[in-house]
Amino acid sequence: MQALKDWPTAELRGVRGVLTDIDDTLTTEGRLTSEVLSRLEQLRQAGLRLIAVTGRPTYWAQPLLRLCNFDAVIAENGASAFWLDDRGVQQAWFYADASTRLLHRHSLESLALRLQERFPVIPVAADAPQRVGDLTFDIGEQILPLPQPLVDEAAGFVRDEGFFAASSSIHLHASVVEFSKQATTQRILAEVFGVSDDNARRHYVFIGDSGNDATMFAHYPLTIGVANVARHISRLPRPPAYVAEQAYGAGFVEAAQAILRART
Repeated sequence: MQALKDWPTAELRGVRGVLTDIDDTLTTEGRLTSEVLSRLEQLRQAGLRLIAVTGRPTYWAQPLLRLCNFDAVIAENGASAFWLDDRGVQQAWFYADASTRLLHRHSLESLALRLQERFPVIPVAADAPQRVGDLTFDIGEQILPLPQPLVDEAAGFVRDEGFFAASSSIHLHASVVEFSKQATTQRILAEVFGVSDDNARRHYVFIGDSGNDATMFAHYPLTIGVANVARHISRLPRPPAYVAEQAYGAGFVEAAQAILRART
């Protein structure tokens, strides 16, 4: 990784859109600061497309879309996506139809009982009822962060039970279908906004911080990790190209400022 301050201005000047994780990238201790909201608005005013790509639940995506004025929000690591059409009407995409999602939910709830028998210190996450594609377990949001070896053991248990597992800085995700932030981002950019994958790889920046951002860091050449990504480097097959000096939301602000400065 190179320091963000060393990113060539000429390359930053070509950025046309920002793809960003939310937890511990936009947020600091679970909150969106006024500085982050201000930079999001400045990026939008500068003509950049803004898409949130998060592990957060589907029913968080709808208010985020409107309150933060994103062009689209991709939720549950790629299980669903929301955007507004040219008339301002909300549109949605889901990985499967409602009946299939319900069957998957029943399977995941059964898995949760078995996982909590094996790992009683790992509770189901508070946002689990707001999800449509995966089920999450709290590894550091409303409890003290669990040791990484324990999280890895729990993820291995999920996989041994025949499910897919991924983890962020705060949640262990379990799903029947393997979701990908990158695959859904590529789909939404192409089908909703008419942006080819080649175009996105040349002109879109991704900003993130943890293991469930791995597909984004691996696919897009223009990537930034906020400083707290250092805790998760061992879980990233490809690290971000650049790293901010600041952590959490302050790191996002630093990245936004670098992009905005390059456009002046």
